[in-house]
Amino acid sequence: MTGEKLKEFIRRLKAAGFQTELDANGAGTVYRHGREVAVLKEDGEILYKSWSRQYAFYIRDMQNEVDEYMTQYLNAASVKTSRLRTAPRTLLEFNNAELAAKEGGNGFEFITWKKYGVSRDAGHYFSDYAAAKRDFAVRAGLIDRDRLFTETELTVIRSHLSDYLSIDAGDHITGENEKAIRKVIDKIDNSIVPEIREEAQEAEDMEREPVQEL
Repeated sequence: MTGEKLKEFIRRLKAAGFQTELDANGAGTVYRHGREVAVLKEDGEILYKSWSRQYAFYIRDMQNEVDEYMTQYLNAASVKTSRLRTAPRTLLEFNNAELAAKEGGNGFEFITWKKYGVSRDAGHYFSDYAAAKRDFAVRAGLIDRDRLFTETELTVIRSHLSDYLSIDAGDHITGENEKAIRKVIDKIDNSIVPEIREEAQEAEDMEREPVQEL
């Protein structure tokens, strides 16, 4: 990752509370509160210790997301509208729905519109690219809005499933059903950006855990 993509990636990392020492090719070290949490290689490989696994996955997902929307943005045409001071660029279009992005002083803003000939509706505005993509998919008719769960709803579902396993596992649940529930929990974990937490054990573990690859 280089150039404008790298610039945006570093901005996102800093906004999320990380510190970086990355060269022009995106290789280097990422820190949090002065402690090393991941080493990024030029070929995209991420090295981490077991205690910082959650950080490494968070960084990897951010890296992939930045690469996706920046690739589209840098190759996109400007939206033909005079309503906005800075012209957005179209990232995706389907079924009269449009996902656009514009760069501002505090990073990128993403906009979803419905198009009506040469005009557009007022639009929905997002600072979160993933949320903007979901809204675009709904507006384009690719996803039924009533079939979507919010992060809050998914968190509640996960909590109740976990409670059910801790209370009933081994007594009132078959091995097959337990496996199915754990699979649902894993899916929810993979769809929600994990909350980054600091643990007292991290400082001790950092020195003794082997380096792993992502």
